[in-house]
Amino acid sequence: MSTLFPQRTQRGATLLVTLIMLVVLTLFAVTAFNLSSVNLRIVGNFQQQKETEAAVQQALAQVLSSVALFETPAVKSLCIPGGTNPPCAASQHEITVDRPRCNYTTAARGYTKILGQLTPEDTNWDVRASYTNALTNAKAAVVQGVAVRMLAGNCPSWPY
Repeated sequence: MSTLFPQRTQRGATLLVTLIMLVVLTLFAVTAFNLSSVNLRIVGNFQQQKETEAAVQQALAQVLSSVALFETPAVKSLCIPGGTNPPCAASQHEITVDRPRCNYTTAARGYTKILGQLTPEDTNWDVRASYTNALTNAKAAVVQGVAVRMLAGNCPSWPY
C-alpha cells in the first residue's frame, strides 16, 4: 500500500459549501425573476394608463375642433378608435365629454358696439373628458382650458 494519499476521515466540508452556494444562487434567481415580473406589470400598467390618456386627449381634440359643443352644451359620449367598450363598436373607446363650463368673458378688442347688435366676447371655458377602460379599469380624466371668441351672451350662468 502506498501512502501517497494518507487515509483520513472525511468531514464533508466541500459538500456543505456547495449546498450553501446552490441555495444562495437559487435565491438570486428567484429574486431576479420576481423583480422582472413586477417590472413587467408596472410597464404594462403604465402603457395602459398612457393609452387611456391619449384616447381622452383625442376625444377632446375632436370635440374642440368645432364650436358646436359651446353652442349646444350637453354631456356627450364619443367613440374613439382603440378600445373595447360597448356601446361603441369593437376596438373603440367610449369617452364621456362633460358639458363645458364657462369661467369668464372679456370684451373682444377691436370691436365697437353698434346699437341693436351683439359684439363678440372672448370667453374662457373648461372642458372635461373622462374614460374608464372596462377591461383594465384604467381611468383618465382631463380638463382642457380653451378660449373661444363668441357673440355676447353665450357664456351661460347655469349651475355646475
